[in-house]
Amino acid sequence: MSRMIRLCWLVALWVALWGDFSAANIIGGLVVALAVIILFRSGRSSGSGERAFRPLKAAKFAAYFAYKLVEASIVVAVLTVAWRRQTHSGIVAVPLYGCSDTLVTLIAGAISLTPGTLTLDVRRDPLTLYIHVLHINDVEEVHQEVRRLEILAVEAFGTRDALARLIGNDSRPEPEAK
Repeated sequence: MSRMIRLCWLVALWVALWGDFSAANIIGGLVVALAVIILFRSGRSSGSGERAFRPLKAAKFAAYFAYKLVEASIVVAVLTVAWRRQTHSGIVAVPLYGCSDTLVTLIAGAISLTPGTLTLDVRRDPLTLYIHVLHINDVEEVHQEVRRLEILAVEAFGTRDALARLIGNDSRPEPEAK
């Protein structure tokens, strides 16, 4: 039943986005919605039986990302306007702990979308992101910001095992309780 609700929702969204309530548009929406449901299997449970999506935590992740996006945009704008100001750029290796491939992709994408930062490489063993940062004040600050992004992503989209890996690494601060 939930697939049928998702199908109807996706078709309605498709029709609303195109702004044309026609038979061809509805059929096109059905084809796209079926493809999305089949290919992405949304709503599947994680291996531990829990759903790996927490809407309130996802909103918190999105709010933090939006805040960092605005903050980084201002920093890059100031650096651009104040051309005499010396910048200290570099590449920082940041280890990740509680992440699946999907979460690594989310975090790396969020970093690359933020002005002044770019994910250059992802290494698997140990799991590490290599990030180019346009303006570095403190390498530890970069580690803490990526750590915060990782915690928020795992809290929003990670499994219980991923949350346990975050808490199990005592060299880093614990995520918030659910």
